[in-house]
Amino acid sequence: MMGIAAAVLLSCQNEAPKESALKRTRYPDLPLFFQQEIDSLQQAAPLVEKQVQKDELTEQKRMQIKNWETELASFRSVDLNKAAYEGLIEIDSAGGVMEYHFQDSTLDLSCVRIRLGANRMPEMISIERDVKNSLYHTTEVLVYEKDAFYLVEKNQKVRLLGDNFYRVMGTFVPHEP
Repeated sequence: MMGIAAAVLLSCQNEAPKESALKRTRYPDLPLFFQQEIDSLQQAAPLVEKQVQKDELTEQKRMQIKNWETELASFRSVDLNKAAYEGLIEIDSAGGVMEYHFQDSTLDLSCVRIRLGANRMPEMISIERDVKNSLYHTTEVLVYEKDAFYLVEKNQKVRLLGDNFYRVMGTFVPHEP
């Protein structure tokens, strides 16, 4: 009898890790979406018209991105399913766009918008970040439109050092027939 009880106890204990290992996603899995985009772009090696601006200086170049993992790292790092956001996201939907507003101003995200296509997959994702502390205030806007462009724009006000503006815009160049 004691052996049966021990076996039941052990079997229950073995099941718990399997369940806790499963990632529960209540909101769209943005890291997974962007990893799939990164993998696809790495494979396709599209031509990109890339413009980089740092404060007043701008440079533009047509190129193939060698490392999409690095290029889209800011996008992939956004995870609506982080425990820190639990219970703090307000959802609104209009015209095929899902908006996720963050109710706590101390969080790094303020708004995420996802426009879905006819296949119910994301076509466009925009992300607004706002990070404040005693040393700096950074606002960041990220926009990714599938097969069209990506944008990373960052404004930073650093105490004692001043303001910085940084912008990267990559436009996918259509394939020529």
